[in-house]
Amino acid sequence: MTEQTRAFSMWAGAGVALLAVATLIFGWSLPTLRTKALATQGQRIEVSFVESPPWMTPADLAPLQELVAREAGTSAYDRAGLERALGALMSTGWFDSVGQVRRVGLNALEVEATFAHPTAVVADGDGDHLLDSQCRLLPRTYSAGTAPHLPRIVGATQKRPPRAGLLWTGADLFAGVELALLVGEQRWRNQIAGVDVSAFSTDHTLTLLTSGGCRAKWGRAPGKEASAEVPAEQKLRYLDLLHAQYGRIDGAGPRAIDLSVDYVASQ
Repeated sequence: MTEQTRAFSMWAGAGVALLAVATLIFGWSLPTLRTKALATQGQRIEVSFVESPPWMTPADLAPLQELVAREAGTSAYDRAGLERALGALMSTGWFDSVGQVRRVGLNALEVEATFAHPTAVVADGDGDHLLDSQCRLLPRTYSAGTAPHLPRIVGATQKRPPRAGLLWTGADLFAGVELALLVGEQRWRNQIAGVDVSAFSTDHTLTLLTSGGCRAKWGRAPGKEASAEVPAEQKLRYLDLLHAQYGRIDGAGPRAIDLSVDYVASQ
């Protein structure tokens, strides 16, 4: 045997030995990985949201977390389950968008989503229904007077959509939500009990209802004022003045005021 042949034989033997070791290691590790993966089956999947708004309490989030865990299946590694969970969340009506449902551990999921923004409740014969800033119905209904402090829109002409997530149509309701969004940014917002849109079909005007029982005729929706009507900014300044002087936007307690004209008269 030549020197070259002996060297080749040595390298070949080493290769066989390395292959045997690799096979042994792989054969040992494969059952271990399989056991680790199977260990996740049947265990509870923990679900968390990257960011949730302060108005979503733990009790509000719990059904959504259970929904994700149920749709994801028994393992956080089930991709089809993650896709089902994403679709199920969007169908609840609570979200503007759901970006991702991702794994963050053996039995943990993390949801990246943008929640809808509750803006008002709309009254009909079945109660007060939560609405977001885009006039979509949210999956919550309250008996009259039990809703959180949001403007209560009354007098809407169109019927409530059949399920959450759908648009509640009607130009009167769209205008009412625009006004609800505007007054919701003011420091005296807690003194607003509702927005009456019942006159919209005749003259396109809206009326603010205060917690003190006053009807404040607002006029047309913000930014859509008639030619003889004062702009929204001036109406807000007048309400700010009343609030500063009396501590209330309905002043000394008139039954009605007209904010749409340059000279505000009370009744």
